[in-house]
Amino acid sequence: MTRPTPTPPWWGRAQAEGLLPADTLPPTTAPTPSWIVLLLSFAGAQLVLWPFLIFLAMLLGASLSSFSGALLTSMVLAAAALGLLRSSQALFAEQLGFSLLLAAQALWLWAFFLGARADEALGTVTASLLAFQCVLIWSVPQAWLRRLLGVLASWTFLFLPPWAAAQGTGLPYLGSVFSLWESWPRHTLLLAGAWAVWAHCEGRWLTRPWAAKVRDVLESAAVGLLLALALQIVLRYVVLGARGSADDPQAGQALLWAWHWHNALQAGAVLISAGWLLQRWPRRGVLWLVYAAALAACLGVPSMGVIAMLASFAAGTGRWRLLWLALAVALLELGNFYYALQWPLRDKAAALGILGVAMLLALWWLRSPRPPGQTVPAALRTPWPVALVLALTGAAALGLVQWDVQRKEAVLAHGQKIYLPLQPQDPRSLMQGDYMALRFALPAAVTAQIKTQQERQPLLSHVLVLARLDARGVADIQRLAQPGEVPQAGAVLLPLKLLKGRWVVVTDAFFFPEGQGTPLAAARFGEFRVLPDGRALLAGLAAADLAPVLPGARPMPQPQD
Repeated sequence: MTRPTPTPPWWGRAQAEGLLPADTLPPTTAPTPSWIVLLLSFAGAQLVLWPFLIFLAMLLGASLSSFSGALLTSMVLAAAALGLLRSSQALFAEQLGFSLLLAAQALWLWAFFLGARADEALGTVTASLLAFQCVLIWSVPQAWLRRLLGVLASWTFLFLPPWAAAQGTGLPYLGSVFSLWESWPRHTLLLAGAWAVWAHCEGRWLTRPWAAKVRDVLESAAVGLLLALALQIVLRYVVLGARGSADDPQAGQALLWAWHWHNALQAGAVLISAGWLLQRWPRRGVLWLVYAAALAACLGVPSMGVIAMLASFAAGTGRWRLLWLALAVALLELGNFYYALQWPLRDKAAALGILGVAMLLALWWLRSPRPPGQTVPAALRTPWPVALVLALTGAAALGLVQWDVQRKEAVLAHGQKIYLPLQPQDPRSLMQGDYMALRFALPAAVTAQIKTQQERQPLLSHVLVLARLDARGVADIQRLAQPGEVPQAGAVLLPLKLLKGRWVVVTDAFFFPEGQGTPLAAARFGEFRVLPDGRALLAGLAAADLAPVLPGARPMPQPQD
């Protein structure tokens, strides 16, 4: 039994332009199974397929070690999969055919790795796999399989090297143009532009016999492109971890305000997307603000033009799920700007401040004008003048900051100097400034006492501990302090607080000027100032011999003779 799909957003426009008869009904498709059925059927297909593939590998043996053997086996598997997909519409058969197609692509990739020369391996292998995937996509009758294969093909396309690099020498002009795409993922604007052209012209092209396959391929390529951008960020900042400014010799060396060809291309994509969508969107006021922010973000977000193009054409053609995916990737890219090390912090702070002021001015300019003679109802009037509320809030904030600064200055001026052993952590650079993450070595007995106290007080976040001082002033934490306890000579009270799931003394970070954290790798002690009532403040870092360790500029590389 079939059910009608939701009417495509272009259907009414195509009928109005005479491209489709007025009495034509939207296409119907078979109902889509639930994700549980899809998952179970895919797992069942693997249970059937993998024993067969293992038996096949054992049977062929050394044949798979040669280019011709692996290539022939790949083509046989692909032909078997296509035959199965064309002869049966059962879900299990489709899952089995899809798994065979994946195995065929893996063998094809392996064959060309074996056959390609070392100097052309990347270009030859990637281009051959992309061509093979295009043939498979065009031959598969099921739309959902074309979409999945289209995502894989888009990822293959992103790994294509520049044309001149793939072909060797002889194309200097193309090499200079396509060297813009050396950063991963490559060719993103080309892929986004192809899908944008299709989205613009699909109302005229969907009557062609080949249009459905092209639509599936380009829509899945747009999804694959967005997933690749998201994967790049996740791999760099979640799996691999953010690098610190002391670890990156290029940290703070780039100029955020520099304008180059890559930025210009991304800005051009934003302008094209804005011009296209502004002609179709009924409420243009907010769009002006959005595109102005996207245009400014091209300076610091490397793929903003690509994301803006995908989001704009998805919104203009009613592809809402693709739009939400593009917006999610845009948020990830903006978060990427937060952790980027190549630009100085002052430039990043200035950029965010300018953008915030620009957005406030734009919102003020876009405010709804009040008709002449119309007054605001009494129920909607603000009881206090906004200016007075803002002034009181600002004064309170400044007063709290001044009070906190005075307390800390008192600790620095009158506190006793002590040292606490540290377990070194790598410096990391965030938007708030460069800092070294600190980790303190707490005795197991003290940790057990704190855990016991937390069982009685689940919201416990601050405790006092008693520490003994040796002749050098190095503190050795002994136990939890008793309520109202006064330390004797040779002992001090230290405050512990829970930060990010870890108990630390005062703070978990030591801040330093941007790019000057390299000397701090020698730090083994934290230098504190402590008052008798338990107030303490981190004043600096010290080496193993308690000599001060100060931040310093990164040494300049020496010229090679």
